[in-house]
Amino acid sequence: MQIIPAILTDKQSELIELIKQIGQSERFTRVQIDFVDGEYAANKSIRVEECKSIRNYPEIKFDAHLMVIEKNLQSYLNNLAGFDRIIVQMESVSHPENYNCLALDIHSPIEAIEPYLAKLKLINLMAIEPGLGGQELDLGILDKLSYLSNLRNLGHLSFLISVDGGIEKRHLQILKDLGVDEVAVGAKRVLEWN
Repeated sequence: MQIIPAILTDKQSELIELIKQIGQSERFTRVQIDFVDGEYAANKSIRVEECKSIRNYPEIKFDAHLMVIEKNLQSYLNNLAGFDRIIVQMESVSHPENYNCLALDIHSPIEAIEPYLAKLKLINLMAIEPGLGGQELDLGILDKLSYLSNLRNLGHLSFLISVDGGIEKRHLQILKDLGVDEVAVGAKRVLEWN
């Protein structure tokens, strides 16, 4: 199971410092940067234009997790040069079939994503309220994970399952046993793990 440091900040200086620390640790090959527009969730993060420093780290792949409403989505998409994967909140788009990496809000039923499974490369299940760091993992996610993993196996599908938010070291084996391929963990938290 791959551990992906996730960065949620409204300060460019903090973003640059965290990416530098992640790069120096040499423990991670992928980083997720969370973008929040202040409308999808209550807070607001850095802008995409403030992420040019990611180009200084060609050895790291970057994911953009867009927690933005649909009317703001295109302005984010237009500025994502350098990002390897773009993860869009399914609740934010009228046509989820146009995307290959979708995130599902903690409150959305897993059945909502079923029509799109065959086209997806990644499903990112939110295990916390979107847009706010420092929360505890909602254990209700475990039933969703079991159901989604079974759908993948029964359909012989190849999408990756990711869990995002509230993850502690003690959760890792449980999530792995449920078929999770990746976990997005707050960068500050994961950098402290041994």
